[in-house]
Amino acid sequence: MKASIAALLLLASPAGADVRYASFSAPSMGRDVRYAVDFPASYDSGERRYPVVYALHGLFEGAGFWERRGLAGVLQRLRERGDVPEFLVVAVDGGNSFFVNAPGGRFEDLVTRDLIAHVESTYRVVPGREGRALLGVSMGGYAALRIALSHRGLYRAVAAHSAMLLARPPTREEGAGRGQMAAFQQVFGDPIDPEQWAGADPIAWAAGVDPASAPALYFDCGSEDRYGLAAGNEALHRRLRERGVAHTFALLPGDHGYEYVRSVLDRSLRFAGDVLRAAAQPPSAGVAPAKEAR
Repeated sequence: MKASIAALLLLASPAGADVRYASFSAPSMGRDVRYAVDFPASYDSGERRYPVVYALHGLFEGAGFWERRGLAGVLQRLRERGDVPEFLVVAVDGGNSFFVNAPGGRFEDLVTRDLIAHVESTYRVVPGREGRALLGVSMGGYAALRIALSHRGLYRAVAAHSAMLLARPPTREEGAGRGQMAAFQQVFGDPIDPEQWAGADPIAWAAGVDPASAPALYFDCGSEDRYGLAAGNEALHRRLRERGVAHTFALLPGDHGYEYVRSVLDRSLRFAGDVLRAAAQPPSAGVAPAKEAR
């Protein structure tokens, strides 16, 4: 019992964290989609606009992962120390979609079109590329890196932890669990379609990226990642280096999971904060706030 209580205290957001939940009608999905917003403390006390970090979750998670997995707590502590500028974090529910456009839903369009349009018309945020960053974990890290390389005009910075980067399509024989394989097959076919898989692979996208148009990139992976993702992350690092694409990569001690993510999340949040710092400054006098629906 004591261990369980300690774990809950570790994951709980500290006092002052302000995470709110809502849904919006997503045209690409044809239905309402749930999302969460983590607000800085100053949001309700002024008229300034804030940059946004869009956060993509891993398999078997949803919009609540940011708070439930203790990531909001990491951000709050950085805010309290003044280690990052003020920005919103928005997490959207992507199911087990790998955030790709597939028969089960147009989840890439959800992230790159619908969510941005909704957030920029609903909250006081800095519109456009200079006010946006994208962050992903595991499945979401895979998606964030793919989107970074295929939608280079959308985000100023992109970061990923334990991105699901594999040298070839997954199989049960190579360690994928039953539930994981079911998720892969629901999106990429059963058996997995090699062309569809390659079309969504960040490593494949990196082969043709223009160094001049790539966003600021950061990604890391645990050196003891039990799914072998360190090798795929190192492969992306090599591919980007060969292309001359500026990026920051780190292979750090740890396994796959949120214990590892919490131990390194400050790196990606500081990275995104540094890139977004100019957009996070209070606006000059006379700038009207966006109309807000709350």
